[in-house]
Amino acid sequence: MSLKQVITGMALAPAMAIERFVRSSSLRTPIEEARSILILEYMLPLGCCVHLTPVYDAIRAEKPHAVITVATRGLGLQLLRHNAAIDHLIETPDPLHGLRPAAKALSLELARLGIRPDCILTGASDQRTRIGLMGMLATGGWRAGFTQTPALYHRPLILDREASLIANNLRLVGLLKLESPSREPRVPFSSSDVAYAEKLVREVNPQGRPLLVMVTQTSGGQRTGWHRDRLVQVIHHARHELGCSVVYVGTATDAKPIEEIRLAADEIGVSLAGRTSVTQLAALLAMSDYVVSLDTGTMHVARAAGVPMVVLATSWQKAIEWMPLGLPHVRILRGEDREMIPKGYQLDEIEAKDVIRALSYLIANYPASWAQRAERVDRSLSHIDHLPTLSPE
Repeated sequence: MSLKQVITGMALAPAMAIERFVRSSSLRTPIEEARSILILEYMLPLGCCVHLTPVYDAIRAEKPHAVITVATRGLGLQLLRHNAAIDHLIETPDPLHGLRPAAKALSLELARLGIRPDCILTGASDQRTRIGLMGMLATGGWRAGFTQTPALYHRPLILDREASLIANNLRLVGLLKLESPSREPRVPFSSSDVAYAEKLVREVNPQGRPLLVMVTQTSGGQRTGWHRDRLVQVIHHARHELGCSVVYVGTATDAKPIEEIRLAADEIGVSLAGRTSVTQLAALLAMSDYVVSLDTGTMHVARAAGVPMVVLATSWQKAIEWMPLGLPHVRILRGEDREMIPKGYQLDEIEAKDVIRALSYLIANYPASWAQRAERVDRSLSHIDHLPTLSPE
């Protein structure tokens, strides 16, 4: 334990003592017998959100009658909107920018819904002190999970750097004394998402060729891309040699650089940048046949959709943390492990021929078919909408 954690623990000791006196009844239920579970999710890079979804499914599978509530905001709301493993989805302000307003909003909504959590959990990406304090201020119950301030939690966990983010998150399930087998993430979508995705597929692939999705832009948190000329080689080969229709996906801010790549590739393909919500994107990916993606948020959504994929991964980040290792329909290309990023580095060790070879392998071993697309759609289709007052996506 660091000196900072020791000092923080001493500062929190009076508050924890008061809590034990005032809220003693809320801690009487052993954590493994928890029936009402509140999960706080406020660190919202897309990959972090996707990698927490196995926890909801694991708890639901082991505790079918439990009440699972998730408090989140923004992208977290979008991604979990149709998740049937969750009973309640609560929106609050961001506790990292306004702790008391966020805690008050959560407390009021829990009271309105008549929910008294037996435990409050935070995943591996949400180990921020303010998120834990939000749980303490808003409601009673055991606080458990990952945190920078172990003294604030009744059952703290320490991140295992040798395990994947999903495996770390599933340790929350172990705290509840439940089985936590390895699970793949899910991003459920609605029938209206499917209808919209079908419309896009007809637009970008009227000939009904195998549909290849290109993810050519990284998020703001990712510092490396790939060489444009190599992307162009892959796009040309996919269209002219492998017979694929090509579509590009991304956010609205990605539209300009995507269009530059499309023009460099002799206008092959159609850009859908900025035209999909997260769940619409998940439906579109499920209806596609192959994905070539940089290591970015969309790659994690594609993993959740189960579509055959080539991933261009960074060599300076441990593969175990984020990569979909061990999946036969995913080919991961990356260089040898390195600590530092050379100036101007753009995944230099990955050649166009490497991506072409990996994509050709997937096409040979996972032929495009309507049956596979339908199976992927059925697996993620949901009839639940936790945000029915919002307009259709």
